[in-house]
Amino acid sequence: MGKVIEEYTSQYDVGDVVIFSNSSMLFLGIIEGYYIDHNCGNSFWYNVRVNSNTVYTYSNHGDIAEWDIVGKLDNELKEKCYELLQTDLR
Repeated sequence: MGKVIEEYTSQYDVGDVVIFSNSSMLFLGIIEGYYIDHNCGNSFWYNVRVNSNTVYTYSNHGDIAEWDIVGKLDNELKEKCYELLQTDLR
């Protein structure tokens, strides 16, 4: 019996703070998860939290494609975003 293992590499990972576009606007959010769409050229689609009440996901027609992400924030600004999100969740 054989075993086939496929490997994919994404530009972003869970926990990354990213800037993305949606409906002609820019948003800041934290990636909570992702999946690969094999019917769309093995593209990555991300679930992105923008506040304590809203996560863009497939189920609410708001999932974010890898090409919708402008870039990832690093270091100090990323930590400040995490702090604000934690305060918002309380």
